[in-house]
Amino acid sequence: MKAARIEAPGDPGAAPFRLLREPSALAAAGLFGAEGRLVIERLLGPASRFQMRALLATPRALEALAPLVARGAPDAALFVAEQEVLEAVVGHRLHRGCVALAERGAPAEPAEVIAAARAAGRALLACENVADPDNLGALFRNAAAFGVGGVLLSPGGGDPLYRKAVRASMGASLEIPFARCAPWPGALAALSEAGYRVVALAPRASLALDTLPAAEANAILVGSEAEGLSAAALAAAHVAVRIPICPDVDSLNVATAAAIALHRIAPPPTAPCAS
Repeated sequence: MKAARIEAPGDPGAAPFRLLREPSALAAAGLFGAEGRLVIERLLGPASRFQMRALLATPRALEALAPLVARGAPDAALFVAEQEVLEAVVGHRLHRGCVALAERGAPAEPAEVIAAARAAGRALLACENVADPDNLGALFRNAAAFGVGGVLLSPGGGDPLYRKAVRASMGASLEIPFARCAPWPGALAALSEAGYRVVALAPRASLALDTLPAAEANAILVGSEAEGLSAAALAAAHVAVRIPICPDVDSLNVATAAAIALHRIAPPPTAPCAS
């Protein structure tokens, strides 16, 4: 495969990748970044919902990714640079020597995400104002591990396609459908209409997670790192539960709590989930 050589950060071919320094400008251009071989492999894989537009890689990384690129994105623009030039272009350290630009495409509709998950018999995850990209990415990684069919996001939360969130998710945010829900939390009523039980995780709830009665379809609702769930979101849930922990500890990390809850009440995966 032929790739254009970038010798310096100011080369014309590097211009799209310099947008990685400005997340808002990158999003405004309808793009997002995917870093590292594993994440790019998932971007190019059959379960990905996104199209790669361009790849910038070291010679070694490009050689490793070339077969996948040829199958998954044969029309993508390819650029090759030495590690120090690549890092100067994007403005931060890249441990695996490659970064891709992909098209965001049209946002998914909440109704579509809910209907598809319900038809597949999978749980859902709803996140209110989770802003930290590492937490958001970890939530998507957990969702992938437990076969969640989709993630619903409040308008004020972080971007699952921000490069740090994509990296923390190990590429799961490229495969699991997600949608913004507005008005929030009123839009959560669509979960009830689809037959889901909305289970809010609240550290001070009276009902313990392990005593929750069984239900056919569950949607786990988690809140922001600082404030937890709002009163309105709690009111929109069918039930609030707590995860029993030591009384001198305030709460769990949001991604950790979600993983415990999903393990407890999400249907166990019986087939490959990224489909």
